[in-house]
Amino acid sequence: MPTARVCARAAQVIHATVAKGQSLDRVTRDFLTDLDSRDQAEVREISWGAIRWWYRYHDALHRKLTRPISNKDRVLEALLISGLYQFEHLDEPDYAVTSGNVEAARVLGRPRAVGLINGVLRSWLRDPHRLTTLSEEAHYATPGWLVDDIRLSWPNDWEGILISANQKPPMTLRINTQRTSRAEYLGLLAQHDIAAEASTLSPWGVRLHKGRDVNEIPGFKEGLCSVQDEAAQLTPLLCADFTGGRVLDACAAPGGKTTHLLETLPGIASLTALDLPGRTGLVQSNLERTGKAARVISASVHDARSWWNQEPFDLILLDAPCSGTGVMKRHPDIRHHRRPSDIAAFATEQKKLVRSLWPLLAEGGQLVYVTCSILTAENDDILAHATRDLPDANPVRCALPDARKTAYGHQVLPNEHRDGLFYAALRRA
Repeated sequence: MPTARVCARAAQVIHATVAKGQSLDRVTRDFLTDLDSRDQAEVREISWGAIRWWYRYHDALHRKLTRPISNKDRVLEALLISGLYQFEHLDEPDYAVTSGNVEAARVLGRPRAVGLINGVLRSWLRDPHRLTTLSEEAHYATPGWLVDDIRLSWPNDWEGILISANQKPPMTLRINTQRTSRAEYLGLLAQHDIAAEASTLSPWGVRLHKGRDVNEIPGFKEGLCSVQDEAAQLTPLLCADFTGGRVLDACAAPGGKTTHLLETLPGIASLTALDLPGRTGLVQSNLERTGKAARVISASVHDARSWWNQEPFDLILLDAPCSGTGVMKRHPDIRHHRRPSDIAAFATEQKKLVRSLWPLLAEGGQLVYVTCSILTAENDDILAHATRDLPDANPVRCALPDARKTAYGHQVLPNEHRDGLFYAALRRA
């Protein structure tokens, strides 16, 4: 049962993420370090769930309030939405949820709010119509502008995409087939009583039936596997024509695709992993864990003169910064942090990145473009602009499993098993 301490800490995580605009991953790390493992798990369950479903409960909550919550007490709004999430989604007695959140007001230093929290939560439980006549935004727990953008990009699939965004993300492994086969690794998991199955999307993927700490996964520390969503494991399939040479992984952090290229592509003469200063530490850690070697550079793509030796690359991977609309179930704070103007800003940067990287590509070389967005403005529109702006850029077609063919690439749509990613490739004539 959620204790007052757990409820208070969850409210602080929610408040810092939603009201203060901080990264949920970072806030979770900062706010959970002094808790034991059980309390950490409960705080994460409550806070991440409440952030995921915030738009479902926000308007309904404020209809219960006789007056608005002041800005200095906004953490109480987070506490109340946390309580509503617990009522609707957790298998806990209503009295325990009520008691834990009422006492959490004292833990948060708001003893005068005890009556407010108690009254609102009890009113919610008494109201049989509390979740009727929901707005579209509340129904899908997604800001209205984003619902509209997704519907515009995927008029026949938008509802399934939004439903998927409110599911808990699966845990998927990528098997290092240089070290073991997928069948052998599934056998190893069975020996450890870890239920799993082969991915039907990625030839390297294994889906765990239940997520767990990476330290409990056999062979993880030794590099037999990596944690990576199955949709993110498809990059090597776009590099089927690569026969060897120099490779650049631009925007490489945290290094999942870097190590995957080294595990799967034949004839890599050298691989350079590039990202901004402060982002390459994880790339180096993943290389060390998997026993791979690459030249890791902390610099900007746009400042090639500071790091490029004028030798062209035969393959460039651009996993471009984007809105992240394809990974909202894995990062529920995206729907709080994104604004309508962000999409155009991302698209502008994506175009600049392609233009900056193109002169680094050898004749006959290939640039693979990847995003974890499902919006046309960040995907096909970028490739359309590139083919107009770069006269020697030619789209490359390939076959990707269970992906929607678009004008210039392939879109893997998110579902219960995976995230949503876009893949495309350009060859330099």
